Amino acid sequence: MQLKAEFTGNVTNDPEVKLIGAKNTPLQELRVAINHDKKNRETGEFEKTGDTTWVVVKLWGDRAEDESFEKGDLIRFSGTLVEKHWGDDGKGRTLESDWVESLELVYRKESDLANGFV
Repeated sequence: MQLKAEFTGNVTNDPEVKLIGAKNTPLQELRVAINHDKKNRETGEFEKTGDTTWVVVKLWGDRAEDESFEKGDLIRFSGTLVEKHWGDDGKGRTLESDWVESLELVYRKESDLANGFV
């Protein structure tokens, strides 16, 4: 099943570019956590629910080499996702990007902002 998706989430790993297959195609995998915080109607503040969706965003080819993200970055994704099942019973589930339409840095972690990056 393919899902059209747009989300904002945090990169949870320091991505590396790997070369895949006989043609050495560049691949960069971003592991992204999407937190499902809820807005309190009375205070207007967002409260943590503890619910998180994990997504693997795959960048291929030139895009894998051109994009630069780090652990802690907040990114905005638009594209399609597919659900992958794994494990002996097939109950393990991962969402992975099938097509990345757009991917942009929303916010870089504060240590980088203090050093004048972004």
